[in-house]
Amino acid sequence: MNNLRILHLNDLHSHLEKFPVIERFFAEKSAEVSQAADVLRFDLGDHVDRVHPLTEATHGQINVALMNQLDLTAATIGNNEGLGLTHEMLSHLYDEAHFPVLLSNLKTNFAQGPMIFETSFGLRVGVIGLTAPYPKAYPLAGWEVLDPFEVLDELLPLACDFTILLSHLGKNVDEKIAVRYPIDLIIGAHTHHLFEHGASSHGTLLAAAGKYGQHVGQIDLSFDENNQLIDAQIEAHTTSPLPKKKADATQINGWIVQGEKILSGEKIATLDAAISNHFPDYLATHFLADQMKSASHAQACVLNSGLIVGEKIPREVTLATLHELLPHSIRMVRFTFTGEELALVLTELIDVSAFLTTQPIRGMGFRGKTFGQLVFQGISIEHGHFYIEKNGEKCEIKAQEKIEVVMPDQYLFAWFFPLLKKRGKSEIIFPYFLREVVAIELKKGNKVQ
Repeated sequence: MNNLRILHLNDLHSHLEKFPVIERFFAEKSAEVSQAADVLRFDLGDHVDRVHPLTEATHGQINVALMNQLDLTAATIGNNEGLGLTHEMLSHLYDEAHFPVLLSNLKTNFAQGPMIFETSFGLRVGVIGLTAPYPKAYPLAGWEVLDPFEVLDELLPLACDFTILLSHLGKNVDEKIAVRYPIDLIIGAHTHHLFEHGASSHGTLLAAAGKYGQHVGQIDLSFDENNQLIDAQIEAHTTSPLPKKKADATQINGWIVQGEKILSGEKIATLDAAISNHFPDYLATHFLADQMKSASHAQACVLNSGLIVGEKIPREVTLATLHELLPHSIRMVRFTFTGEELALVLTELIDVSAFLTTQPIRGMGFRGKTFGQLVFQGISIEHGHFYIEKNGEKCEIKAQEKIEVVMPDQYLFAWFFPLLKKRGKSEIIFPYFLREVVAIELKKGNKVQ
């Protein structure tokens, strides 16, 4: 009987506080295997998340340096690498990587197609990498993306004994692939699903290790002398009970301090005064709305006060300030509505946001706490009628009038506002996050009104 061990990590999202114990886990579990060729180590993407100050300051280079320390066999990318970084950042993200990036459905300067790895006992393991396609977003970011099913139609079967898919496609897509294709093992990511003891579907083994480094995956496979699989043990180990060292805290805090120091070194602007974000005025949110309107050339802006993670925008603004206040991977989206459509959409926004105000929000790029209060800039409501500001005057919106409104792209992606997805035309504005938009606008000399 011959054995192959696979170690895997996914969706770390720059939770670097988990990295020291994960690194030791990878090293110790690898050392238990006598032949180096009989251990494969993979990262499934979304390792990079610019919510961490050092990830932000280094454009993800710190993450790749840490991935190198795991001695990875290969990695694929997630949407936080693919869409959370600008085209330039992603183009150079893996310049210093000591591992191949397997990615068959995104055309980049660094991606490689399937690779075959051979174990000490002659098992040929074929590995494919695929990422969630986001067909409306990737072209705007400057990348050509392919349908993963069409890619698999072309690639399979591989000339190997055992096929592994590194999938950043999500649980539902993985299950569809298991039905349609001759893949032996799918290691999954993207939807943060967890298979504590693995799963199987239509003869395909499934593994996934959750999110944020809360778990790390281990797969032990046994093969007979003909390289046929005879046993599989799949486990997602919880990292919280893994042994820690005193030096871990120093290292973890050091990454934060280093990132904040780099970001603090870039001054953005000196405002006339600090701007509070308190009820009922939410002046800081209105200030952010002004920057978004200016940058997007829209007539109005709608956004929620919870996007600003803090009580005020200080007078002295640095990159560190903006990263702390706007840590989100959220961009602007410019909607074009008729007046009639806008009235329907605004009514939905008002009704739903009344419920969301104190709700904790998760996902879709949001890195804050609660949704907060909905704020309108350039639009007002009086006695059930909607008005748009034109040249300093309030004008009632006409039914067939075309109105452009800028909002956070989270509104387009999340489930909160279904009508918003169906009405008007939307355009996601690449490449910058909200904090970058504010930095650019402030550097132009915009001041508080």
